[in-house]
Order: sequence, then C-alpha cells, then structure tokens
Amino acid sequence: MKIMKKVLSAMLCCAMAFTLAACGSSDDSSSADVVIMSENDLMSLDSSQATDGTSFEVISAFKEGLYTYAEDGTLTLGLADSVEVSDDQLTYTFTLKETTWSNGTAVTANDFVYALQRCINVSSEYAYLLGEQGVNIVNAEAAIAGEVDASEIGVTAVDDYTLVFELASPCGFFDKLLAFPTFFPINEEFAEEKGDSYATTVDNLLFCGAFELTTWDLNSQVVLTKNENYYDADVVQVNTVTINLAQDQSAAALQFDSGELDYCIISSSLVDSYSDSEYYSTINNGYLWYLHVNFENEYLANENIRKGLSAAIDREDLCDNILKDGSSPASGFVPAELTTNSDGQDFAEACGDLLEEYEINYNLKKAQEYIDAGLEELGVDSISLTLLYGTDEGVNDAATYLQQALNALDGVELELVATQKQSRINSYQKDGDFDLSITRWGPDYADSTTYLNLLETSQIGNNNYGKYSNTEYDDLMELARNEADAATRESYLMEANNIVTSEVAVIVLFEQGQAVLTSSSLSGLLHNAVGTPYIFKYVTKS
Repeated sequence: MKIMKKVLSAMLCCAMAFTLAACGSSDDSSSADVVIMSENDLMSLDSSQATDGTSFEVISAFKEGLYTYAEDGTLTLGLADSVEVSDDQLTYTFTLKETTWSNGTAVTANDFVYALQRCINVSSEYAYLLGEQGVNIVNAEAAIAGEVDASEIGVTAVDDYTLVFELASPCGFFDKLLAFPTFFPINEEFAEEKGDSYATTVDNLLFCGAFELTTWDLNSQVVLTKNENYYDADVVQVNTVTINLAQDQSAAALQFDSGELDYCIISSSLVDSYSDSEYYSTINNGYLWYLHVNFENEYLANENIRKGLSAAIDREDLCDNILKDGSSPASGFVPAELTTNSDGQDFAEACGDLLEEYEINYNLKKAQEYIDAGLEELGVDSISLTLLYGTDEGVNDAATYLQQALNALDGVELELVATQKQSRINSYQKDGDFDLSITRWGPDYADSTTYLNLLETSQIGNNNYGKYSNTEYDDLMELARNEADAATRESYLMEANNIVTSEVAVIVLFEQGQAVLTSSSLSGLLHNAVGTPYIFKYVTKS
C-alpha cells in the first residue's frame, strides 16, 4: 500500500469521519443507493493476500475483524464481544459474538486462526505484520522464515467462541492492527473447498460484514448490498454502495455534475474549477511521498550531496501551486495525523519540524553550500543523476518540478526516467537500478513504526530499496520493539526519527491530500488516513 492536508483532528487510529450536512428528503433512507468512484481497480479480495487500498475498503465492507470502526472513527469491538489482557500485556483472550457467514455457518475462533496461518503459508506481503515488525505473535517470525510450521504460531482457538493471542513482546498498537483486513477471519472449509478459485469471484467468497458483495466486474464496478444478517444491520442505512473502479477523474467529475455520482476524487488540474463549490473539500489521504536515495551511488552516499538536494526543494510551492489538492509539506519521515503519544500529542508535532532543525528544508543558498562541499569531498566538478518515477502514479508534474528544482543547483544535472509503478518497484528499485526514485508509503496501522520499520537494515532488499543502514538506528528500533512502557518506547522512536531525518536516509517531499467532491445528500462516509481508506457502514443518503 504505499498518499495529505490536515482536515479533521487525529483520533484513535487517525480515522477521520467527515459528516456533511444532508439536504432534501427521502421516504426511506435505508432504500437509498450510493455511487462513488475509485481511481484504482481491485487487486485481490482474499484478505490474506490483498495489499491495496481499494481492495481493503471492499473487503472491510463485506467482512469484519475483532475490532472495527465506530461512527466517529474510533476503534470499537467488532466480531469480538469482549477481550481480556494479561498483566504483562502478552496474552489477549477474545470472546466472539455469535454471528454467521453468508452460507449460514458460524463465524468461529478457528476462522481467525486459519486466516493468520494462511497469511504465512501463502507468503503474503503483509505476513510481516504478524512478526517482529508488527504485533510479534509468538513463533510468527520463525514461521515467516520457514523455520517452524505456521500451525505453531501463538494464535489458538480454545473453543468456537474463545480466541487467544500470545505475543512475544508487548504491542501498543495491537488493537489497531486487528481492524486491518490481514487479521480478518476466513472460513477454512469454504476456502479449502474453493482452492485456487477462492476469492476470485462473488460466488467464491463468504461475507460476515455490513454488506455482501453482489456484483464484481473487473476494472469496471463492484456493488455492495446491505447484509440483513449482519449483527449490527440496524446501523446500515443504505441498500447498496456501488463503486466505479479505475475511473478517470475528469469523467467522474462530469458524472458528479450530472448527479450520477455521490462522491468522487478530482485531480489537481480540476481544483481551480471546483475550489469555490460547496461540494469541494480536501482530505488527508494518509500517504507520505519521498525519494528513495540509492546509497550505493557514490555521489548520493555523500551526506552533503543528499542535504543539498533536500534543501533545493521548495515543498510549500510544490504543494500550493503544483499539486493543489490539499497536500502539505513533509517535515520528517513520520507524517502528521498518524498517531498520538501517550500524552495525547501528535507524534510528528512532538518531533517538530525536523527539516528546519537539521537545515535541510528549502534554502537555495544553503543547498548550494552543501552541494559545493559535497563536490569538493568527492573531488569532482559536477554530478549526473537520474530520477525515476511512475507515469501512472499521478506525480508527473511533481517529477518535472523536482527536475527543475535540482537542476537549478550548480554542479547537478538531473535526468528523468519515466516508467510505470510496477516496473519502478520490480524492475528498477528491487534491482537497485536507480539513483533517486519517487515513491509513496501509506500507513498500515496508526503507529510511527509503520514508517520507521522501513529503514531498518533488515529491510534492505524489501522496502529499504536505497540500502540505508545505521546500527544505532537499528538498536533504537529493537529497544522500542521490546519496551512495554509507552513513554520510553516513544523516546526511542523519536530519536530514531531524528537520525534518519538528519542523515537524509530518504528525501521527504509531501504528505498527500486529496481533493474530493461530495454530494450534499451524502453523509456518514468514514475516511481513514490509516489502513482501510473508506468505511461504508455508516453512510446515509437523503
């Protein structure tokens, strides 16, 4: 998953519920049909293998986890009826609600056990969330490495309605991850019967959430219909939610104008046309955009060169005049509105503007001083670099802007290399065949480690494509991973954030916002800056 403007205050899990005043009237709101658009197609509806936001929001509509989201965006118990936590915070015992799958069979504790074991067995990209970089379930790290069988991880069905998790170390964000689709249940008998066909069509899926999936046309549309057998069905006030997949933003805006869409995303090129409209707003999209820096490049291994490149970028100008979608300048590797400290303060706010502190924010004079110092240390008069970007990632204008900004430095020549997202990741980054690469990361859970984990030495070849390595940083992350005291843990993570920012392990750019149009008749659409982008359970339409 791997895009911000501050819209509403951060709540638990950084969820934002935007409730827009409804107008008009309706004889029966529960019979209403809602139509929205998505920029992307679905990648997978297998909760053990899905990795993209659109898939997560559809899965979260037809399935639910032990925790879910309340109407105000905070966490609340979902399929779990209660939970008991041991004094050492290592054992969680859940009692499940008595509810059923769409085929009439009970949702049981074994469905959760099977789902997590399956996640490891199919080598899911998100299996790491079970291990040391996630909730750290007993034996999960060894199972992911293939050292023990997945059946040996510390998740046990005591009986049909009692589920026990055993953790190897305390996890302060455990509840947040249990609301993430990777941790959702899968009916073992049904999945094994379907085999490779599981989750590939509507008929090869089971549902236990607020909606059932009734239509799935690849690259076109999905239709979610209210699940009358859902335990909280009385809360669901619409009959259907239709999502137009992979829809062009300009075409979507025209459909919104004609009343065919209730909600749509618009590109920066359309913002000026709609910014004065009552239907226009911006939301925090949760993604941080930054540049991977290839530390195996002799020029970029020089800290002064990296600092000079960072200080040459006017992030405010980029956000205000190029992106124009509510994005805001990044001030560190952990974005704002992600999580709060134990004292209730936003983590990024507590860290402060680290780019300013370490003099790597926009200052063209300072940038040139850094570059001159780096060139002297390298014994060269100039350097040539390439900037890799995906033409299908919505950053074409940003790439051009960055090229102009960095080429304004004496002694630097930057050339753009255009590709597509999949090629950027698989053909270039994974092979280390790049100098600088524009990328993004979306937080999987509301904790600073969802970003900070990425730059550990252990992640080289995975998400640490630049091959940054710092033993002090690794040690701090390990200390945080095993620290039960929240304040002490936070101090380790703040220090780690300082290190990667001061050393310019990556060049942070902006926290992405998103410009949207919302019908005045639509309300209750819950947007998350973390994890699942949209929750449809509380949507109403007048």
